[in-house]
Amino acid sequence: MADSHLDYVADPDSPSSVAAILDARAESTPDAPFVIFEGETVTYAGIVARAERTAAGLAAAGAGEGTKVAVLMPNSLEVLEVWFACALMGAVLVPVNTGLVGEGLRYILEHSEAELLVVDSSLVATLEDAYPIAAGLGRRFVRGADAVEVPGYLPYAALTGAGDRGPRASVAPDTLASILYTSGTTGLPKGVMNCHNSYVASALEFSRNYVRMREDDVLYTSLPLFHINAQSLTTLGSIVSGRPMVLSPRFSASRFFADLAAHDATVFNYIGAMLTMLHKQPAGRHDTDNRVRLAVGGAAPVELWRDFERRFGLTVLEIYGLTETATFCCGSPPDLIRPGRIGIPVSWAEAKVVDEDDRELGPGEAGEIVVRPKRPDILFQGYYKRDDATAEAMRGGWFHTGDRGSRDADGYFAFIDRLKDSIRRRGENISSYEVERVVNSHPEVAESAAYGVPSELGEDEVMVTVILRDGDLDPADLVAFCEERMARFMVPRYVRVAAELPKTATQRVQKFELRKLGTEGAWDSTAPANGSPRGR
Repeated sequence: MADSHLDYVADPDSPSSVAAILDARAESTPDAPFVIFEGETVTYAGIVARAERTAAGLAAAGAGEGTKVAVLMPNSLEVLEVWFACALMGAVLVPVNTGLVGEGLRYILEHSEAELLVVDSSLVATLEDAYPIAAGLGRRFVRGADAVEVPGYLPYAALTGAGDRGPRASVAPDTLASILYTSGTTGLPKGVMNCHNSYVASALEFSRNYVRMREDDVLYTSLPLFHINAQSLTTLGSIVSGRPMVLSPRFSASRFFADLAAHDATVFNYIGAMLTMLHKQPAGRHDTDNRVRLAVGGAAPVELWRDFERRFGLTVLEIYGLTETATFCCGSPPDLIRPGRIGIPVSWAEAKVVDEDDRELGPGEAGEIVVRPKRPDILFQGYYKRDDATAEAMRGGWFHTGDRGSRDADGYFAFIDRLKDSIRRRGENISSYEVERVVNSHPEVAESAAYGVPSELGEDEVMVTVILRDGDLDPADLVAFCEERMARFMVPRYVRVAAELPKTATQRVQKFELRKLGTEGAWDSTAPANGSPRGR
């Protein structure tokens, strides 16, 4: 179990809030380092002081309990300041994926009913293209060296210079803490509502039962703070345990282990594609010249699992979950890890595998993984303004993950694939509907089908099969069209032009038939003959 000498500021049996554990940690170890970011170290007391100043600025701008505050920024200390300010004053954080553009970006800002927005100066042009200030959401703050020069936007300093302490709210464990938008199988992204205790429970589960935090541990993440993983596991894992975290601006495969060594990091979080990219790097002295003992994440490629551990001198620990399930609901017991298995349910959860009629299946039978909580205020509170989607996902009192899996006779679960048409590329969930909507808006396209095909990095690559109206279509032109209208991670890598799409009698596209064809003969944007892969 976790090191008994660590001073945890929360208990699994006592629901809590992000605000409560922030205060408890700042009181317990005020001068201990909390976060290291690009050479700057902030203590636990320091981050609370920064959050209080930011809360004063948000309050001066009109924010209060329940106000939706959107954040469109890459990893930075300011993201933490705004997030924790919201936590202290009872406002609701809406983290926005920095890769979004166009309609996808505007939809989230409008649908979430955000009243204030903090944006990085590097993303102002993208924001203005999607949602100009004249269209609404007029209280916008911009962070960056050139922030003062942006017309219609207030500099971030206006938030931090309004006073030393902002208003405090009585934040209950079940108070809504955030709305995180996640792409599913069809339709536009859904806003997942998570309460404060969901974050605390996840952090405790991660740090006590899986990482089994030690007195000399240093956590490290290069995952974005607009995703639940970096928020719940690394950031709040640090706060509940009192062990410091290193926040990297972004993931770099070539510099990853050198950065871990430079910071004496011992634990890092991953998504499956990261392990593949790291494994493909040339061997170097930093492979084992560091203190890393544990890599925790999801979708580790089973074929390189043990070799990765041997090469880098660490243990890979697989966990599984979704934004809706407090980041993770299954995990490998640290003493009995099985490559290719996602483990057993965590302490707060029950899980089973069911058929299409929600009947439980036996060992080895494949069906949908469903989850329900043993304790209140951990599972998500529903999809924002989508009661229909919430009811469908929670039918029978179980959360339906949309993932196909199986359970071994001894209770270990395995993930097989997605049940429907979502695509997962390098840790991002992509709705095929969103891709098709943009592709179909091209003047030469009559119809399209977007779907995932296996990637050499693990997970999926995005592929589209298109039916043309008349004439020809250069696939490179279609990809360029998409690059201007969707996030980079959504842009198709493969394009196939076909005469027709396989369909059922009710005219539903049979994407499983398209997947059977693979990528042979398709145009590949990363092929040398087709030019630069544009960094994708």
